[in-house]
Amino acid sequence: MNLYKVYGLVLASELSMPELMPIESCSPDVTVRLGEVPDSLPDRLIEAPWCAASRTEFLFEINGVARYHIAGGSEITVERDALGDPPDADVRLWLLGSAFGALLHQRGLLPLHVSAVRAPGGAWAFTGESGEGKSTLAAFLHQRYGWPLVSDDVSVVRSEDGQSVVHPGPRKLKLWQDALDRLDFSGGKAVRDLSNTDKFQLYLPGEGDYRPEPLRGLVLLASAGPDSPPRLERLKGIEAFDACMAAIYRPNMDHWFKQPAQRMDELVRLCRQVPVYRFVRTRSLEDMAQNLQPLLELMTESEH
Repeated sequence: MNLYKVYGLVLASELSMPELMPIESCSPDVTVRLGEVPDSLPDRLIEAPWCAASRTEFLFEINGVARYHIAGGSEITVERDALGDPPDADVRLWLLGSAFGALLHQRGLLPLHVSAVRAPGGAWAFTGESGEGKSTLAAFLHQRYGWPLVSDDVSVVRSEDGQSVVHPGPRKLKLWQDALDRLDFSGGKAVRDLSNTDKFQLYLPGEGDYRPEPLRGLVLLASAGPDSPPRLERLKGIEAFDACMAAIYRPNMDHWFKQPAQRMDELVRLCRQVPVYRFVRTRSLEDMAQNLQPLLELMTESEH
């Protein structure tokens, strides 16, 4: 078994995962095995052509890649597609995404669909609708300023000692070809996402370090017209709460595995402990440094 640390958990896996930080011998919280996956689940809450869920289990299939069974917040079984011979990167993509998302919800944790970096004053996370440039922004800050990547796509936030702490995820970024070319990540290894799109999994060089960080801010990204100046505003009350709720990773899973009162408590606590902002800017790779100035000023203020 390979041992790793990710999302605040110790993972023992039969699959090698180069995007995770290896650790020495330690009692695992989660086990990933290769094996047969059941065809259905008892006591199903929902069933669709590609997935099924009960209160304690989740089952889903990605054609040509693998079938995944997540049970009790502690075990994931992966059955690779016997005919498709999928690349390992594709199998891990869904394992560390949807499969681990379900497991995190089963454990009662709060996974957010954000990209996060470690700025000088602490971690900052970026959320927003699909395509708003969360990963591209994290990649830019990592490449231009050397700010370490905390997580991309999924981050786990826990309340510890009265503050929200974000736990690192895999050391990789999901980037489109134009962003990959513009940001010049020549030192990383890029693998085509699902082998048939212009999106890539970029594996960052070096092992880095596993350091949970206080979350200093959650930033909701939005796009503006080409001639609009960047605009940054603090969200409060229901707007901040809605932004936090919209940031939940796979919110349908949240409904399957948690009680509404638990979810409400988590979000209220997050809103109280972490300032929430909306950042509206023109999405331009060429003018990114200029368009990000209000946000950069806010992120670096926290170090003083």
